[in-house]
Amino acid sequence: MKKGFGVLVMVVAAVFVVSSCSKSQRTYTEMLKDERKAIQRLMDSLDIKVIDDYPTNGVFAENEFYKTETGLYINVIDSGNGNRAVLNQTSVLTRFEFDYISAVSKTYYTIDGFENTFFPLVFTYGGSLTSGDYYLSDYFSSGMVEPLQYVGDSSYVKLIIPFKIGSQTQQTGGDPIFCKKLRYIFEK
Repeated sequence: MKKGFGVLVMVVAAVFVVSSCSKSQRTYTEMLKDERKAIQRLMDSLDIKVIDDYPTNGVFAENEFYKTETGLYINVIDSGNGNRAVLNQTSVLTRFEFDYISAVSKTYYTIDGFENTFFPLVFTYGGSLTSGDYYLSDYFSSGMVEPLQYVGDSSYVKLIIPFKIGSQTQQTGGDPIFCKKLRYIFEK
């Protein structure tokens, strides 16, 4: 009888541990749902309008964002000087200020890479990150590179980067980033 009770207690404890662990981990579907809600809250708070087509003249209203096929939302503040990046050749320096949005807790924190204490992140267009501030490099992603197909040297954009095309940090948490300002400068 004591053996049976001991086995029963162990089974109940195992079920409790397994069920409590599964509740702390969100599924990919839950992460996507939470992210959609977080992005919608952001859009509502900033009165953002999503447009279906990229403007032929490249000019955006302050609150207009174009949603790309990858899910990136882009608003061009300044398209730059006309010089375009060349795939696997152009070295790009970038600085950015962004809000990291926690999709679950509905909070955010701001990181300002324009402050003098930060070095710019440097990457090769179509390649990988080559140098920059260690802390900021945790937030570098393909979502930050994608706008270069629309803009050039000395350009500024605003972005909403979903976690699917975001940094490893974003993918782990399932959280979007709102880049309030991102600047590209090509190394000569």
